[in-house]
Amino acid sequence: MKRYRWNLRKSDEEAVEALSREINVSVPLARALCNRGIRTFAEAKAFFRPDLSTMPSPFLFRDMEKAVGRLRKALGEGEKILVYGDYDVDGTTGTALLCLFLREQGADVSYYINDRFTEGYGLSEEGVAHAGETGTGLVIAVDCGIRAVREIGLLAEAGIDVIVCDHHEPDELPPACAILNPKVPGDGYPFRELCGCGVALKFVQAFSESSGKSFGEWSGYLDLVALATAADMVPLEQENRVYVHEGLRIMRNGARAGIEEMLSIAGLRPSSLGVSQIAFGIAPRINAAGRMQTARTAVEWLLAGSRDDARAHAAELDRLNAERKELDAGIFRSADAMVESYFASYCSSLVLFSEEWHLGVLGIVASRLQEKYYLPTVVMGSSDGLVKGSVRSVSGLNVFDVLQECGRFLEEFGGHEAAAGVALKPENIPGFRREFDRICSERLSIDDRRKELPIDSRLSLREVTGKFLNVLGQFGPFGLGNSEPLFLSGGLRLSGLPRLLKGKHVKFAVRDEAGGIYDVIAFNREDIYREIERGSTRPLSMVYTLEENEWNGRKSTQLKLKDMAFEDD
Repeated sequence: MKRYRWNLRKSDEEAVEALSREINVSVPLARALCNRGIRTFAEAKAFFRPDLSTMPSPFLFRDMEKAVGRLRKALGEGEKILVYGDYDVDGTTGTALLCLFLREQGADVSYYINDRFTEGYGLSEEGVAHAGETGTGLVIAVDCGIRAVREIGLLAEAGIDVIVCDHHEPDELPPACAILNPKVPGDGYPFRELCGCGVALKFVQAFSESSGKSFGEWSGYLDLVALATAADMVPLEQENRVYVHEGLRIMRNGARAGIEEMLSIAGLRPSSLGVSQIAFGIAPRINAAGRMQTARTAVEWLLAGSRDDARAHAAELDRLNAERKELDAGIFRSADAMVESYFASYCSSLVLFSEEWHLGVLGIVASRLQEKYYLPTVVMGSSDGLVKGSVRSVSGLNVFDVLQECGRFLEEFGGHEAAAGVALKPENIPGFRREFDRICSERLSIDDRRKELPIDSRLSLREVTGKFLNVLGQFGPFGLGNSEPLFLSGGLRLSGLPRLLKGKHVKFAVRDEAGGIYDVIAFNREDIYREIERGSTRPLSMVYTLEENEWNGRKSTQLKLKDMAFEDD
């Protein structure tokens, strides 16, 4: 029944006790705060009360003065500006953000986004040609560009300057007139984990501040940054957490027509909007544009000048997402059927390929396979004589570093520690598969191959009061780098019989040693249903998160199960 590896995080108990007294919270909550690096009243205040005024100055970017000066020159001389974005959520929101801001400055601005299937990721020859043909004087690349050495060189030869707003790992730096990327060695910006749209926001902030504009000139775009940050799986800590906190507030207040219409179509309530609703409700619809057709649909949705246009674009994104879901479900079934042969050879990774697979959904399929088997996963299809695909890693394995070591088999690659894209020649698939698996085998221990549940604290359910839940609610927004606190309780017993919902979710109740009854919901854990359906009286331990439900005016505590085990097993 126990699916995961439980890891009760170790804490400095003296620091936990001191923080508990200082901010007047229970020890389990203080322990969860210490696990997030929070040990003082000031740090707790900053965590619970995110404040935009405490964010680092955008001028800490090494090239920010150059970037602001070049943009000011372009505006002053009426140059044509081309925003060049990627086709995912980060790229499309960053493109929309810059276009909206530059329009407000009176700029002659347009945008360009690659066709995923014919041009691939990053600046392309077609995009370079488009810039020249349209008389562009300045290109601003967002969520791409840091590895486009050749393409930016061609633009420079044509007399076209480029400002790069990117967050991907650099190699050789391109000959851009300004590079804004916190991952460039020696850049000086103190927070490395901004998404591309977040870097674009810092550019807008710097230009606004240097122009003497008000705080509202740039902070009103934080809804777009929140969308990108939540969707791009960058750590939701420090600066990112503040931006998402503020961006969610903007979205809940209904400031942007396109987002309001999307929430309506997706059946999401603005008042309860959180990171998971963005990641699983809004982001797939935005990404569906680039995966199935053209990412321009997503940009036009955010640029829509009327409510009717916003509604029409949102409906089109919803339609494309429905097509995408049907397509990736079929590919997942096909890929999953291949996996058995890999397990027969005790592999340390999954590298799967089929000429029939649609390139637009391979990242989704790779993520689902990684979640199911918890192995580094590569899923690839064919495109114009090359094999292209998506890579997903597991905790503790930097897949970008692994791909660098596999470089002799690859035509190109790029990405992050947790996710990447690759392109290679068909004849190099066997060599790449062997090399990728060899490196993963060396770097992953037996424990690394079983997903870990990092538990914040043991908890007696009697400690779960209204105040406890109120403080716990302020830990959000939750996401990568700031997950919901996980608690462990033992000595529990089943109360009544479980129910199986929609064939995959399990609803049941447990009783603690004091006789209290607590509802439990286990999403996608049909595997435990047969084990508990007979109503065993054996004591059990559970790892879970907590939430407060309200139904017909009655509030109750519900445990969202992550894993469980009978204590006498």
